[in-house]
Amino acid sequence: MRTDIPSLCRTCGGGWIPHGTRASKSSAAWTCPRCSPNTVCPAVPSRSWTAAGSSGARSAFGGRADKGHPVVPGPAGGPAEAVTPWTPFQACSLSKPVAVLGVLRLVERGVLDLDADVNGRLAGWRIPSNGDWQPRVTLRRLASHTAGLGTSGFSGYPSGVPVPSLVQVLAGTAPANSPGVRVEGLPGFRFSYSGGGTTVIQLLLESVTGTPVAELLSELVLNPLGMTDSTFARTPTAPFAERAAHGHRGDGTAVPGGWHSYPEQCAAGLWTTPTDLLRHARAVQDAWAGAPDALLKTETARQMLRPHAVLPSGAEGLGGLGHIGLGPYLHMADSDPRWFGHAGSNAGYRCHLLASVETGQGAAVMTNGDAGLAVIGRLLPAIAAAYGWEGLTIKQPYQPVPAAAVASAMGTCTTASGLRVQLRNEPGGPVAVVDSQPAVRLHLSSPTQLLAADLDLLIRIDSPERLILEQDGQSVPCTRSTAS
Repeated sequence: MRTDIPSLCRTCGGGWIPHGTRASKSSAAWTCPRCSPNTVCPAVPSRSWTAAGSSGARSAFGGRADKGHPVVPGPAGGPAEAVTPWTPFQACSLSKPVAVLGVLRLVERGVLDLDADVNGRLAGWRIPSNGDWQPRVTLRRLASHTAGLGTSGFSGYPSGVPVPSLVQVLAGTAPANSPGVRVEGLPGFRFSYSGGGTTVIQLLLESVTGTPVAELLSELVLNPLGMTDSTFARTPTAPFAERAAHGHRGDGTAVPGGWHSYPEQCAAGLWTTPTDLLRHARAVQDAWAGAPDALLKTETARQMLRPHAVLPSGAEGLGGLGHIGLGPYLHMADSDPRWFGHAGSNAGYRCHLLASVETGQGAAVMTNGDAGLAVIGRLLPAIAAAYGWEGLTIKQPYQPVPAAAVASAMGTCTTASGLRVQLRNEPGGPVAVVDSQPAVRLHLSSPTQLLAADLDLLIRIDSPERLILEQDGQSVPCTRSTAS
């Protein structure tokens, strides 16, 4: 794990310069490890930003920060390479706000209209009608997840598996592994997260401009912001792919082939670094402040960070992100946006961005492991405390479970269908054993709730005699039997 205070090198234009390598306390010159590791380069002092990359998503609980997951296999079977400030990770759903930034640039140019029906401009596929009713879906609704579209997310395509075209993904036809995208609720009625909606945006971008989305977003966002270690390319090529972080499952095993491919590039396909994510965040902040060289106009930034919907109770993101703007989630205070950010989850990767609207503070954390939320949940609160973030309380969503705190929950219970669930203490902390499945490690999210570390499972202590198992929105009571 690495945490740096960054500055930009004027020589190479990329990469943060680690804190502590300055030639002298009074000098404005820093040593750049990327372009001139043995010389001194002029640098641009940065504001209070923090970038962190983790090659050991499970190390936060195992005390093995120096022995985390490999990032890139070494040449000829040699030792794995460690994370550097230029190691790209899959940005997962953090791809969405970066893509929307490009969308808003086209809105400013008059190429796109936030409030026009998108169907008339889509090529090769249209949002289907529901019987005789043809919904009117706008770009604003798509960018704020209020279009009523289904298909919340995508699982990606493992190495060696046929990858569908964009139209096949939207239509839900082979070889796509996700259902087709269609309106499932009244547009504008409420927030309903939809990666499918962002994929409609991708088709709109390519239909209107005639340019592949990876090339288009490089021109609109990545290149102007100096995001030199980022790409929306569906299949990263050498030398970029050679230094990319390889994904890992919750048990530490590597994702076969290194990672899954995501043809849903705007929804989940960005490769980037924590540093480059902060460049994106800083661009949003500069636009809000009306900086003369900002990528967006101030009025556009006001629209981006205006709340378009409230998230359902209990669905707030880390840092109290309880509203949605155009792309990013928002933390509101006194009717004003104070913080913005987004989380991301792909096969083998977890990440999070959180940035202040006005103070110049922010952090990006990227991990190459399904258990990366454990790192994020500890690192972001530590960053907030270390840098004195104000007006924001970040609770740690994952903590090791003290044995005494859950002693009354230990034992065995059974569901009405006969599923046997045993909770027991082990040297590494409490675990759940469900029928003949391997033990699942648990973490405390509240005095009465236990979260599984590596899968979607919450165990709620309802009473001394009963537990409630919750998964994918379903709740199943489990009645206590003899303790074991």
